[in-house]
Amino acid sequence: MQKKFFQRKMMASIVTAITLAMILASISIYDDVGGTSDYGEAFLAAAMLYGTYGGVIILVYGSLVSAIIEFVMNRWFKINTLIYILLHGVFGLIMFEAPILAVFGVAAALLYSLIDRWILHRIKKDKPTLMLMLTPIALFMMTWSILSFITPDRPPFTAEDAVEFVTSGKGTIINKFPKEEGIITVGIATRETSVEKIGNEVYIVTFTETWKYEDAGGPWSISYIVERGSSTLYDQSHDGL
Repeated sequence: MQKKFFQRKMMASIVTAITLAMILASISIYDDVGGTSDYGEAFLAAAMLYGTYGGVIILVYGSLVSAIIEFVMNRWFKINTLIYILLHGVFGLIMFEAPILAVFGVAAALLYSLIDRWILHRIKKDKPTLMLMLTPIALFMMTWSILSFITPDRPPFTAEDAVEFVTSGKGTIINKFPKEEGIITVGIATRETSVEKIGNEVYIVTFTETWKYEDAGGPWSISYIVERGSSTLYDQSHDGL
């Protein structure tokens, strides 16, 4: 085997995985820009997901196929760089049945082979290859920083937002209460929606019902702790309406 064979394959796998993860994460952020609150965090999460799964496939399948191609060509043929690269693309294509996955498989395989050949070229000339590792990492950090910087500031989560969030469900007993802070009277029942701030963008939203006549029963209430994107049952008195 050639000099630093395993090191070369490992470096090609890492650089390919990072590059592919950046591209796929950027595409996912672009497609979901309206539903993403923090572009940087979303990019990082998507890149880690794609990098983990894609990295394992590239490292195991990609490196094995590449090693076999190189071994066969070295043993029986004189390696032709173009054929070497095209063979990687073929094996990247046949791994996936879904067209979109096949496209990314071919792209990853071609990128892997190009990086592998470039590293080999540098090694033969006794030139350093560390920069190849550092470049995609630097680009990754730069992309993450830029996306985090351009993320628009989120509007404050207000008491009105808390009430709207907790009353947005359908088919629940809360639907009988005001959709904003206040009181309504329905027959002998008085229903009140109230809000109390207990922290930074954290509220207790309480729904209380009382009756005009004592023999109709005691007051009933239910409270939720509400923050951006979530609500948790806080307290409930009596058994319902």
